[in-house]
Amino acid sequence: MKEYRIKPRESDLSFLRELDEEQRKAVVESKGRCIVIAGPGSGKTRVITYKIAYLLACGIDPSRIMLVTFTRAAAREMVERAKAVTGKELSNMLAGTFHHVSNYFLRKYAPYVGLERNYSILDREDAESLMRHARSKFLEKKNKEERRNFPQPSVLMSIYSYMKNTLKSLRESIIVKNPKFLDHKEEIAEIFELYEQEKRSQNVVDYEDLLFYAYRLFEEHEEIRKREAERFLWILVDEFQDTNYVQYRMIEQLSSKHGNILAVGDDAQSIYSFRGARYENVEDFIKTPDTKIFKIQTNYRSTENIVKFINAMLPSRSVPKELKPVKKDGMKPVVVKTWDRYEEARFVSQRILELFEEGFKPEEIAVLYRSHSHSLELQMELARSKIDYRVLSGPRFTESAHVKDILAFLRIVQNPRDKSAWLRAAKLFYGIGDRTASKIADLASAYVEEELDPFNELRKVNFSGEYTKFVDILNHLKQLDQPGEMIEHVLSTFYAEYLEARYPDYREREMDIERLIEIASRYRNLEEFLTDLAVTEDVEIQRDVFQREGKITLTTVHQAKGLEWRVVFVVSVNPGDFPNYFAIVEGNLDEEERIFYVAITRAKEHLYISYQIAGTSYPYRGNRFIMRSGENFIDRIPPDLVEVWEVR
Repeated sequence: MKEYRIKPRESDLSFLRELDEEQRKAVVESKGRCIVIAGPGSGKTRVITYKIAYLLACGIDPSRIMLVTFTRAAAREMVERAKAVTGKELSNMLAGTFHHVSNYFLRKYAPYVGLERNYSILDREDAESLMRHARSKFLEKKNKEERRNFPQPSVLMSIYSYMKNTLKSLRESIIVKNPKFLDHKEEIAEIFELYEQEKRSQNVVDYEDLLFYAYRLFEEHEEIRKREAERFLWILVDEFQDTNYVQYRMIEQLSSKHGNILAVGDDAQSIYSFRGARYENVEDFIKTPDTKIFKIQTNYRSTENIVKFINAMLPSRSVPKELKPVKKDGMKPVVVKTWDRYEEARFVSQRILELFEEGFKPEEIAVLYRSHSHSLELQMELARSKIDYRVLSGPRFTESAHVKDILAFLRIVQNPRDKSAWLRAAKLFYGIGDRTASKIADLASAYVEEELDPFNELRKVNFSGEYTKFVDILNHLKQLDQPGEMIEHVLSTFYAEYLEARYPDYREREMDIERLIEIASRYRNLEEFLTDLAVTEDVEIQRDVFQREGKITLTTVHQAKGLEWRVVFVVSVNPGDFPNYFAIVEGNLDEEERIFYVAITRAKEHLYISYQIAGTSYPYRGNRFIMRSGENFIDRIPPDLVEVWEVR
């Protein structure tokens, strides 16, 4: 049946007046296969938001649009804005991160890839723990010397993740991630197989599986691919430059019927190759016949002098673009020459104090660096100067021990075969150690296989310690529907007392659990709550975020992507530090150029780029004077576009 669409009236499209000419063109004229190259600060979020609004105005049902982003926050913001613009309900539009979207399809079609629909999702720590278990099982057969030289679980996990995200062979993945272990390829393959077996037996998946299984689902089951591709008239993709090969293939699979894709991104800001991201995806997408290219190049973020500097530092291998500033004039970027890191730290601290006197607020200032270690001298100097700061990196809220403890109970209720959840929860109770916890987990799994209620059956078994208390809590949780109520029950009957007995900061940890209850109370469904926590890449529930005001920000460039500040310091721009030593040695500077580009594009009004002529905290070692050598970003800076300060 052919669809006949009513053209929207002019009044229905009044929202388009809020866009500039480039943005409006990208929204209205994008049909078929399209890519929007969005320069930094050019309003790419508006393009996707208004594209959704435009499609709705053209009569397309929200259920036939799919929006894929890299953070939940981005997806939520775009959907909420589109709702505000159109006044339409968008609850049946599929929108979220790649992991969220993949999970949606896997819950729907789990048996087709060998999963049960109530599978659990392992976080990074649990996945590594399971890899450690598979490694230990394999190494039982090896002698002491062989065990000593074997890659650690974190290294194995890195190779495994890269292999799954890129669809490369194990050999290729080892060469990229850690070539010294190439001789262990066969043994690593055996460990990966043991790891896969463990996941299947426990009905659990890791983050890589979510993407890989969804890709496999569409690749191996043509009828499912056709059904879902028929449903989605439009696929909208944010931050396209950060997609890996599996994600790219999924987009192609789901657009195979109607061919309508709007990919938005900037290849010059692709900085996640260590996760398997391919900025080449932009090149490959553009090379495909009949692809339309739109460029949005009006910069609303930075002043004219900073924009001129950004244009001059465009990475050599990227789609040509020239940003046009809206904000005129402004201070030129400053290149600051210091002796060593201690002097650099003193400069940054003193300049920040001066900026405070000029009326800048702490939260409007950030210091960016290539590696976290570059901030150590600075942190000490800021403390001496009594300047409060926050470090943007750190463990996720859901990866802290006390939150993981609580979630283990809920994971057991949702998927009784989740062995890692049983082990974690059981060992919290007095008198239950590794062996007993393992027996309990094995029994639970066996009862599920026999189609018996594991919680009921475990009541009939006797183990020492507080086993009865543990089983009673689980049986009570099973009767509850609301995840918030479940957490509250665990906290009040057992865990609050457990925290107080073990942690000096138990009050703060208890407050975290109460925050978790608050979040959980928004959900009516346990599976949805656990899934959202597992696949979110949002930082909204991290404790640090609630302490943003009154502190300057210290962060790696990778953590700073997508953020902006009135004042930005980029420190330690020395050969070997930034660009990275290994990139110089390997002659692979493409990504370092893009990381530097991301750093300088975060600044709105003031930009300071500092380097050290000694390049090290210890310029004298023995009788030798140590100088940095190799590729230097400072040498690339056109002198007429910056001021140069020398610290004395």
